[in-house]
Parts: sequence; structure tokens; C-alpha cells
Amino acid sequence: MDDFFAPQDELRTEIAMTAARLIAEEGCDYPSARHQAIKTLFGKGKPPKHCMPSDQEIQEELRAYQALFQADTQPGELNELRLVALQFMQLMVQFEPVVYGAAVNGTGNAYSDIHVLAFSDDQKEVDYWLLNQNIAFDPCEDALLAGKAFPAVAFRWRQRWFQLGVASPVDRRGLLNRQGAGDHLFQTDLAGLNRLIEEAI
Repeated sequence: MDDFFAPQDELRTEIAMTAARLIAEEGCDYPSARHQAIKTLFGKGKPPKHCMPSDQEIQEELRAYQALFQADTQPGELNELRLVALQFMQLMVQFEPVVYGAAVNGTGNAYSDIHVLAFSDDQKEVDYWLLNQNIAFDPCEDALLAGKAFPAVAFRWRQRWFQLGVASPVDRRGLLNRQGAGDHLFQTDLAGLNRLIEEAI
């Protein structure tokens, strides 16, 4: 029975491996990497839906790729990403920010964006804060965290692209320190990010 499904499993793995390489080498996000991987492997054709790898499967292939081909550079790039995220979160500490994604789960590199969620009853309060910091921003696609969507803006700060979402303070406890793919930490607060940086030293 296992032999019968092997070709489909191999196809799923090949898509995940190709997507992981695109994320590691070109800085693609997961949906774009998956789409480009399918285009690379199938041209105008499409694989069966059950051969589509999940984000978790792609992330595991990404970790394997980084360990094999980027072991000398990725840890340092991850540390730099986390330091910039930490500096920004310290700046906006009044909004009790949470950072999530590649900066937390350990797959971040020189191409990675920083994803932060701030907490306020009024999104405009965060917008005004950004303006007072002389940070120009634009509305962007919603921030997605723990299956929920939050209004967000995008901007560049300290040579990094940020997506900053805004959620109600009542949502914060339910979002903080949840596990992501493969039991890896997916989001954390200022203190948690600082621990990740110290543990990597």
C-alpha cells in the first residue's frame, strides 16, 4: 500500500523542496514560493491537490536546506533580524507588541520580513504613533496569526520590511507564545524575543 502512494509523496516532497529553496535563496513568501515551485516543475500544468505541500512541510524542508547549504550564514542573519525586531518592539513597548514568523521560528534570513502585532483599541492610535516616529507606511494585506486576520500596514525601518498588524488587547493572551509548525515557537513578546537572542549567543 505504501508503494502505491510513493510517487505522490515524492511529488509533494519535490514541490516542498523547490519552494524551500526559493524562500531561502530569493526571499519568497510561502504562497509565492509554492506557486513558483509548481510553475517550475509543471509549467502550465497543475499537480493534484493532494500533492500540494502544507506550510509546515515547506518549513521543514526550509530548515533542512538552511542546515545543509546556509549553516555558515543563516544563524548570523537570523540574529540580525531578531535584533532589529527587538529594537522596534522596544520603541513601541506601550502597545505590548508580539513578534511572529521567521524571526521567531528560527528560519529567518537576510531576505525575511519582520511581522509584528501591536495591541490597541484604536488602530489610528498606532498609525499616529508611526507618523510621530517619522515612519511612512502603506496599508497592506491583513496580518494573519493563529487563524485570525488583523488590519495591517507595511513600512521599511532599519533596512528591513515590516508588516505591523493591530489587534484588540483582549486578543493578546490567546495569541501569545502559541506553538507553530513542528512544535517550534511561532510568536513571542519582547521578553521572549530577548531570550531567543541570548540563547543563540
